[in-house]
Parts: sequence; structure tokens; C-alpha cells
Amino acid sequence: MDTSVVHGGLGAAAGFGWFGGAAQVSPPPVLSGGGSVYFVLKRAGGGSAATQSQGNSTAAEGRGVAGDTYVVVDAGAGEVAFSTDGTADEAFQYAFDDLTGGGTVVAGASTFQFGAPATMGSDTTLTGVGGTRFVASQTGTVETVLPTEEQDARVPAGHDIVRLRGDNVAVTNVEFDAGGTQRGNQAVQADGCRGVLIANNRTVNGFQMALSVTRCTNVSVVGNEVVDPNWYGITTRGAPAGSDKDLRQSRNVVIARNRVSGMKFNNIAPYNTNGFLVTGNVVFDGGHSLIACSPSQKGAIVGNVCRNLDEFAPDPGGEAGIELEYKETHLRDEVKGTQEALTYDVTVSGNQVDNCPVGVLVRTVPADEGNQGARETKRPFGFSVTGNTVSETGTGILVRSGADGVVATNTLRDNGTHVEEDDDYTTDIERGLNVTR
Repeated sequence: MDTSVVHGGLGAAAGFGWFGGAAQVSPPPVLSGGGSVYFVLKRAGGGSAATQSQGNSTAAEGRGVAGDTYVVVDAGAGEVAFSTDGTADEAFQYAFDDLTGGGTVVAGASTFQFGAPATMGSDTTLTGVGGTRFVASQTGTVETVLPTEEQDARVPAGHDIVRLRGDNVAVTNVEFDAGGTQRGNQAVQADGCRGVLIANNRTVNGFQMALSVTRCTNVSVVGNEVVDPNWYGITTRGAPAGSDKDLRQSRNVVIARNRVSGMKFNNIAPYNTNGFLVTGNVVFDGGHSLIACSPSQKGAIVGNVCRNLDEFAPDPGGEAGIELEYKETHLRDEVKGTQEALTYDVTVSGNQVDNCPVGVLVRTVPADEGNQGARETKRPFGFSVTGNTVSETGTGILVRSGADGVVATNTLRDNGTHVEEDDDYTTDIERGLNVTR
């Protein structure tokens, strides 16, 4: 790419530097993929310098600071293709829609106030630069699920910021701010896509589910930081719960090298996923199991660090650093009674788990607690729990229901009970060479 276009033509065309300030600086050195390139920039409106530097972060109900202008610049033509005094989603939606043959949208180093989602199609990359920040708007209030002492019965509702609805799509290098909204929204939500990359982003200050993937194939969620979403951090569920896209199966999913902390339910939750790898993540400060498969098949949870779980409304058997589960309420009617409803062929190896009620948990959770027969007919099977280090838990490894599993070569330190198996609901569990201290 000819950077002289950015240094001169783009800045002159937009009336300000491409970063949204006075300085002219180089763009990212690599813009992935082919096709057109658009830059989305912001020119701050009236007010003090301090107000302008904060951008629209304090805007409410989707209204930006008076006088803010969002501009779409065509890098090839070196001219403004679109501008709006509304909210940032209008500018980004124009850019996404105009990339009919695919391409890249680069967001400048500004705070962009969204009033609604912007939706990307196929063969499109959205990338930020240092200081790119997308902020959601509050759309109202809704009843929460299981309110806490710190959370009222009604909480602020918001909207998704970026939706992915095509093949070969990527979102990178953006900070997503929920603006305190906690229900009905995600920072990034991919549905029905083949080929998804969500990398090097940061999410803060809310969201019901921070990074969500449903009905997708060939997915990589890599190198993100997720802080304090309300329900889930990185998940294959979709908000709102119970919607058409929620609990739909995804395939070939990699969740790697993320840091995820501070949520009510699961930090990382590959539900209804076939063929997955969860590796190299640091997860802490959750309310339900920090990494949970419920249900999932043919995957591996390897080399993660899981610590500090403060249980919130736990299911029978408690919550764990890592969980393999069959749970009837996590199933859609069309998969009940099929292999897709079960958890099987999952490897849990080389993880470090500490300060959780349970270290590694294998179980069945019937919709009706009185239906204990499901713990025999719907139990996880064909799993391996090997080579993990589990310490300072109530129970290091707990198999409440399961079949044809291996629990071996684990190191267990300072646990109330090191390994526990419910003989009434387990069969053919091979145990050996576990070291206890």
C-alpha cells in the first residue's frame, strides 16, 4: 500500500489526520487480504479539549457528542466516500456494505460511539490501531437472571457492536466497551460463518457475552483480553439466551492465548462444539466453571491456567476450574437424543488449576433434579484427564457421572479430597499414577 496516500491524500480529504487528531502517522504495516481499503475516522465535535479527548464514551442512548462527524475515506481514491453526524455504526455499515468484493476497514485511534450493531459480510477484515475504541449505547433496562447483591433486578440492556454474517471474516485490534450494559449484547457475534478470526481485541465494562460464535466452522479466537462481562467471556452461545442462534453447534474451533476474568458464569464456554482446542488461556475470577464443555465432542483442553472461582448459584456437584458436562437445559430440541447432545472424546491435559471448589469435574445435570437416571444414560464418556496439576480445591478431580474415562498421572496438592468417583453413576474409569501431596 502506498503510505503517501495516508500521509497526504487521506488526511487532506478527511480534513484531519487519519488517526483522528492532528498528527500524521503510518497505518498498520499489514492489511490482511485483498480488495478495497476504507478508513473510518472521527472528527470530534465542540466542547473542551478534555471532552474531545474522551470522545463519545459518556454518550447515552446512542447519541454522540454534538458536532462529532464520522468519515469513511476510500484509500484507493484518496477521498471521502461517506460522512455522518450520527453514530459510528452508520459509517462502519457504509464501509462494510460498499466492500462488495471484500476488503479491509481500518478504524482510526478514536472512541467511536455506536447506537446499533454494524454487520460485516464475507471476505472482510475490520482492524483497529492503537487507541481504537468502540462503545455501545444503552437501549433500555431488562430483568436480570439471578441478581447478585451487587446487581439490581433490572440491569441496563444494550446492543451488539459488531456482527459477522459471512465467510472469511476477521476482527482485530479493537477495544470494545459495553458502556455498562449487561444484557442482550455482545462485543463481537459471529453466526453462520465459515472462517472466523477474532484476535488481539479487548472487551470491558459489561456485555452479556463478550465474544460469541454460533453455527460457525473453522474459528480462531486468539490473544484477546476479556474483562468483566455479565454472563460469559468467550463462548459458543449467543445472546439473548433462547434466541434462534443460541446453543447452535459450531465446528473446528480454536480458543487460544486469551486472558478472561470476572464474570457471573463461564469464562470460556465451548458449548455444543465438535472438534475444538482450548489452549494457553489464563482464566480467573468466575462464578461458574472457568472452562466448561456443556456439551461438546472431540476436543482438547490443554495447557491452561485456571484459578480463583467464587461459586454463584452452582449446579449439583459444584463448579470447577474445568468441566465436562451433559446438561439438558443446554440443548435445543432438534439435537436431544442424538450424539450431538453428548459430551465425549475430550482430553484434559497439562492444565494448572487452583483455588476452585472442584479442580476438574465430569458430570450430568438433568433438567429435572429428580431424574437421576439421566446420570447413567446421558453421562460423558471416552474422556481423559491426565497430567494436570490441581491444588487448593475442595475436590481435586470429581467424576459424578461418566463412562470409559481415564484419570491418571495428575499431580494433586492440598485438596480436601484428591480424587472422588460416584460409583453409582460411573463405569470403566481407569485411575492410576496420580501423585498426591
